Amino acid sequence: MPTQMLGVRLTEREEEEIKKLVGAGLYVSVSEFIRESVRKNLGTLKAIQIRNVSKSVAKKEIFDYMKKHKEAYASDISEELGLDLDIVFSVLKELNSKGIVE
Repeated sequence: MPTQMLGVRLTEREEEEIKKLVGAGLYVSVSEFIRESVRKNLGTLKAIQIRNVSKSVAKKEIFDYMKKHKEAYASDISEELGLDLDIVFSVLKELNSKGIVE
C-alpha cells in the first residue's frame, strides 16, 4: 500500500519521551512509534453512521433493543442502532414515563 509523508509538530518533551522509548529498544525509530500510535488511535475510533428514521421507527428499534439487552446506555443504543442520540434520549424518556423502561 502506498504511503504518504506527513509533517507533525511535537513539544520538546514529547520528542524526548519518544526518543527514550526508541533508545530503550521498544521501537525501532521515532517514525515507527508515530505510525503505531496513529494506528492504535484510529483503531479505537470509529465513525458512527446516523440513519435518518422517524421517531416511531426509532421507538420500535429501541424497544426491541431493550427487550434483547435489558440494560444499556443511551450512547450504546445510539451507536449500535445508528440513531441520533437526541432521539434515543427522547424515546427512552417517553418509554420511561410509560413504565416500559427504567
